[in-house]
Amino acid sequence: MNEKEADMLRAEIERLIHDYPEIAEDEVLRADMLDGETALSDVLTDLIRMGEDAKAMRDAAKSRQDDLKARAQRFDRRVEFTRALMLAILDAADLRKVELPEGTVFLRNNPQQIVGEPDPTTLPDDLVKVERKADKTKIKDALKAGRELPGLALSNSPPSVVVTVK
Repeated sequence: MNEKEADMLRAEIERLIHDYPEIAEDEVLRADMLDGETALSDVLTDLIRMGEDAKAMRDAAKSRQDDLKARAQRFDRRVEFTRALMLAILDAADLRKVELPEGTVFLRNNPQQIVGEPDPTTLPDDLVKVERKADKTKIKDALKAGRELPGLALSNSPPSVVVTVK
């Protein structure tokens, strides 16, 4: 289904509603007439199939992505292991640097780090970050109660399509 076919179907539906205004008021009659006079059912069936195919591809891609992520994590663990083993070897040999044809292995002094997990509730204000975030639930409640907020208003959400295939 391409956009041209969709536009043609839309035009055909509009023509039928124009030619038979009584179907505009009766949804059952309109659905039956559109089913008999247009390719509406075929188009919707094709779109359902396209959507299901897209879901299957999305799920397959996600599964593959999960597999690749697990593989990358295994390689990360291997890198950590090799570095830890090199550190242990240099430490046991009491060496800070070894030059090899493949590369140079050396110990670097790193900056000081915090030991332990800081609890922001017990730290003084000058040592914590405060994040200011809009509370959309409270904003919605305030607008419903008639409060005016600059640049904000309530609006109906557009309808969404639900497709069931099982």
